Amino acid sequence: SYTDIAKLYLEENKTTLNTAELFKEVCKLLELSEGEYQAKITDFFQSLTTSKDFILLNDGKWDLKSKHSVKVAMDELYEEQNEEDEE
Repeated sequence: SYTDIAKLYLEENKTTLNTAELFKEVCKLLELSEGEYQAKITDFFQSLTTSKDFILLNDGKWDLKSKHSVKVAMDELYEEQNEEDEE
């Protein structure tokens, strides 16, 4: 699948790319035409967003989730909960 190829690309190149850049690289590897790129980029984006392997970074680029740890600020969670309780 395209996401499998994207995952391998990110692993091997140790980089982050936006959706268009990443799918261009996938298309190059598969030798897909510009028409195929245009026709399938929306599906590729949806696959990235639903995959458990990828994370969208604040700069709009994709990376592998395995390279990032999730940090939860407990104080912020408690503050949000208290604000909701007060309403």
